[in-house]
Amino acid sequence: MYYYILNPASGGGRINKIQDRLKARLKELGIAGEFVKSIGEGDAGKLAAMGVRKGYKTIVAVGGTGTINEVINGVGKSEVAVGIIPIGDKNELARSLGIIDWQSACNILAARKIETLDIGRVGKSYFITAVNIGFEAEMSEQKPEENSLIHKTMYYKRALSWSSKFKPQKATLNFNDDYRIDTDFFNIKISNTRTPENKGDESSNMLDVLITGKMSYLNSLKYILNPDSLKQEKKPDLSLFRTKRVVINTQKPAQVSVDGKVLYKTPVLCEISGRKLKIIVARQKSTIKAKPKK
Repeated sequence: MYYYILNPASGGGRINKIQDRLKARLKELGIAGEFVKSIGEGDAGKLAAMGVRKGYKTIVAVGGTGTINEVINGVGKSEVAVGIIPIGDKNELARSLGIIDWQSACNILAARKIETLDIGRVGKSYFITAVNIGFEAEMSEQKPEENSLIHKTMYYKRALSWSSKFKPQKATLNFNDDYRIDTDFFNIKISNTRTPENKGDESSNMLDVLITGKMSYLNSLKYILNPDSLKQEKKPDLSLFRTKRVVINTQKPAQVSVDGKVLYKTPVLCEISGRKLKIIVARQKSTIKAKPKK
């Protein structure tokens, strides 16, 4: 039986409009289960831990990136499988696993394709995809919850105004306690290379640390519209490192987003955790966004 943890505030309350249809579809697919609701920050993690104690084998996060991250952290080192039903459009983590919307999520849960992943850790939190420090972390807080024209317009208006004021910062990165670098950065992305699309590569159990240095105003605008539009070879100041552990300190405290949600400020330690997570993903790998080539 499935255990669904629902965040009623996700997607600007959109879940309240689709909840009956969602439950009906899950019942139709034969994967109905117990529904519980979170009522505040951190509550989804506590409910996930409760689901583990109750003996559920599948725990599903119904909500946005924050809800999903809390559930992933709440299941701890248990052997449960984690599923995702994304609500709202601000959900890069779900899309990275090939889960586009709540309708496709229901079919994916029913198909039950499970991947076992090594996951990263930053501070006290685990992450599947990436940690960002700098521009992308700052912008993640401003992304619209809904994909409507008015929400997008308001976001781009704020983003374009804000980007003109954003200045590169100074950081010190210490890799595996072996060597360190001092750098100016526009954005630092720490990616977990052990994701579904390259799971078969045993050498990929590392973290990629991608440092984007100074960026022109024009490129920063392109970055806002589509971060993937700037090809690596065209970025004026970019460095890539591979490591199991990195400590990042900045001249001034900088926000740190974990799987798209701001949780910390620098300094932070990012590392391969050694913990494995069972997660339900899409069968069609083509729906999963590929990692950029070096």
